[in-house]
Amino acid sequence: MAEQKNKIFSQRALDRINSPEQLNDYLKVTNPGIWVILAAVITLLIGFIAWASLGKLETTVSAMADVSDGTANVWATENTPVPIAAGMTVRIGSEEYSIASMSKDDHGRTVALVPVELLDGDYEAKIVVETVSPVTFLFK
Repeated sequence: MAEQKNKIFSQRALDRINSPEQLNDYLKVTNPGIWVILAAVITLLIGFIAWASLGKLETTVSAMADVSDGTANVWATENTPVPIAAGMTVRIGSEEYSIASMSKDDHGRTVALVPVELLDGDYEAKIVVETVSPVTFLFK
C-alpha cells in the first residue's frame, strides 16, 4: 500500500521536494508593482471614506443680489427645488451670509433680505437650498 502512495507522484517531483537545494524554488516573491497598486487602492479607499463622512454636497440656486445700505435684496434667477426660507446661506462673492427674512417685491418675486457688509450695487449670488453629507446616501 505504501508503494502505491509513492507512485501517485513522479520520482522527479519527489526528488525535487526532498532536495534541500530546491527549497527556495517554492517561495514566490511578490512583485513590487502589486504592492504599489495595493497601496494606491487603499489610499483611494481611505480618501473616499474620509470624504463621505466629512464632506458635504450642496444644492445651490443662482440668484441676483441688489445691495443698498447694508442690506441685500436677493432673488432667485432660476426655479428652486426647495422654497427659499430664512436661515439659508447666501454666497455673494467669496463671503457667506444668512437670510434674515423674506418678502415680496413689486414683481411678485420672493425676495430674501440679507444683512451684508458690501458696497452698494448689483452682485451675482448663490443660495444654498440643501446640504447633504455623502454618507447619508449609503443608509437610504
